[in-house]
Amino acid sequence: MTDSIDIIFVEALDCYVEIEYEAKLRSIRFVKSKGYLKDRKTQSTSYDLERYFKGVKIDFSCELEISHLSPFAQKVLEETRKIGYGRTITYSELARKIGCKGARAVGRALASNPIPIVIPCHRVVAKHGIGGFSAGVDIKTRLLELEKAKANNL
Repeated sequence: MTDSIDIIFVEALDCYVEIEYEAKLRSIRFVKSKGYLKDRKTQSTSYDLERYFKGVKIDFSCELEISHLSPFAQKVLEETRKIGYGRTITYSELARKIGCKGARAVGRALASNPIPIVIPCHRVVAKHGIGGFSAGVDIKTRLLELEKAKANNL
């Protein structure tokens, strides 16, 4: 049962972001829509996300609903949440941090991340390139550029 769904338009990404809550933050989805969707913000995290997308450094402290994921995926996502704003690490570095030898397993766990941005999987990159992103490499690139521009001014 969904308690609420908020929607914000993100000009920097040219798409809408749908934020789902069920007492805790449950999911964030990037939505390309040919039609107009009405912005709706009912939760403080939605306002924080709106500010983040405008280039404000935000430390998200909301409660997350990821209990439906495997224990391994939860471990990967909990460690990913610690990656600082404007920073990146590689899949293999993240794997080492959690005591895992498999960078690909880490990549698969990141692909299951239902809460991108708050769990900043876009900050995990390949050794020789940007790597993948569930919403597409273009959005990942834009997110990293947004953070890099702001981090350089901090």
